[in-house]
Amino acid sequence: MSAGGRTRAGRSVGPNLDGFTVLVSTLGLVVAAIIGLAYADAGDFELDRIGAGGGGGDYALSPWTNPDPVVADESDADTYRGPDGAVIRLTGLDVDTPIVLTPAEDTRVSAVWVTGADGRIVTEGEGGEPPRFSTLWDGQIVILVEQPDVELWIDGSGDEPWEASLRFDRGLRADDVLSSSQTLMFTHDGGATTARVSARGGDNLSIQAVTAHGSERPLTEDSPFDRSIAWRDAPLVLFYIESWHDTAWRIEFPTDAGSTPTPTPEGTP
Repeated sequence: MSAGGRTRAGRSVGPNLDGFTVLVSTLGLVVAAIIGLAYADAGDFELDRIGAGGGGGDYALSPWTNPDPVVADESDADTYRGPDGAVIRLTGLDVDTPIVLTPAEDTRVSAVWVTGADGRIVTEGEGGEPPRFSTLWDGQIVILVEQPDVELWIDGSGDEPWEASLRFDRGLRADDVLSSSQTLMFTHDGGATTARVSARGGDNLSIQAVTAHGSERPLTEDSPFDRSIAWRDAPLVLFYIESWHDTAWRIEFPTDAGSTPTPTPEGTP
């Protein structure tokens, strides 16, 4: 037929696709409902609450903005469980003592956001968001706060509930100089925002610094080296120094917060 003529619709010779599509969609909805009920029963959570605090819901990337968040269940003293995006509410904290969150075995928790009551941002992290605290090399998450009443928003797995325990431990304290060849976690409250770090022997040295503004990694480097590191200004800072293969290290804080330590002479940390 010419380009300007009419065409005739061909007759269907196969099964009715519309009816088949409706059947498949219906079966899919039934299967999804059965799976959802099974998860709700196994995890002791209400079905309509899963995802409301995070997971695949509208608040997955910012659970603190959820007007009706899931509150984590305290199953035992200082042990909590809940879905991705659930909140742990704490009151009457000592702001000079770090909070240590330890995920249970086979539980995935990648980070924790911290706000004040009702999801209000009191201390700012990167980009004006709430402070974000990521896992240390040993799997724990250490959190520092500036107010006694806080909310911890858990960034877990969107598919599975998480479980974690809390403890409060300031641990080792360093005032001016600390050296070792082991992995150590310690706090410093001298008001400094820089330090001099040197290392020799062994292999690699990695440092994570934690303040109330969140956690950061100011150094990951192969030894030997002698250099300065810096972190965000805060009254208290916690360091987690990971020494690989017994790398010997030394960290020196300035006695005057406005100065930077001079390089260590060649040969030691």
